[in-house]
Amino acid sequence: MLDDKMRKVLDQLIDRTTISFHTLMSSIQIDKANFHIQNESDYAIGLAHGMILTGFISDFKTHYKREPNQEEMIEVSKVLFNRTEELREAIFKSG
Repeated sequence: MLDDKMRKVLDQLIDRTTISFHTLMSSIQIDKANFHIQNESDYAIGLAHGMILTGFISDFKTHYKREPNQEEMIEVSKVLFNRTEELREAIFKSG
């Protein structure tokens, strides 16, 4: 189970990613043809999830000197899933 510190780190990563979507979406729109992106919003959600998970795992390893275990990653996935609508709204507003 995630402690309060790591839950806060995860929430901050999601918040920062949501705030930065305008920049991400403009980059996606410019490079859409080069990367053969067919659905910008699906690509953006995948990119956001990847950024958040990578940032979280990096912060976790720095703090605990180990990889998160399966239970911790399941909790991260649940939090991310529960906040995906916020990410979608940010995509819609910036697109």
